[in-house]
Amino acid sequence: MTSTNVNFLEQSVSKFQSLDTDDRLTVLALLYTEICDEIPSLCLNNVPNEKTANLVAQIQNLPQAEQLFALRKLLNQDDEVGETGISTEEYAAMNADDKLAFWYQLAQNLGTSIINVPDDYIPSEKATEVVDLLHTPNIEDLVTFFKRVL
Repeated sequence: MTSTNVNFLEQSVSKFQSLDTDDRLTVLALLYTEICDEIPSLCLNNVPNEKTANLVAQIQNLPQAEQLFALRKLLNQDDEVGETGISTEEYAAMNADDKLAFWYQLAQNLGTSIINVPDDYIPSEKATEVVDLLHTPNIEDLVTFFKRVL
């Protein structure tokens, strides 16, 4: 990996982590839906696996408002079980590839069994900046970014 790639990744990760939770969820949704056709061939050979499929199914079984709450909790790795009944322990125990697969599976179901970003939603300026920064022709850099932030 070149120093340019490292700098790109460091800057991208830093900007992403400075976003609030909803902006981070928006960035993930937008990026995953843009590149979902390219990810499996690179790194998702074992998708779905039991761990990721089970957690996706738990999210899918929630009402949409609770899905959003549960996704916020998972992204923040908030340990309280709370209203959704979903614990973050299962997610926290996943390795980077499993987390990548989990979010990929969610993206595959956006707008059907998983709550989607509303059509009229306008991402914040900071979220848009992160998405723009991550429009890279190198899909492997983007996969590395996902593994670092999930």
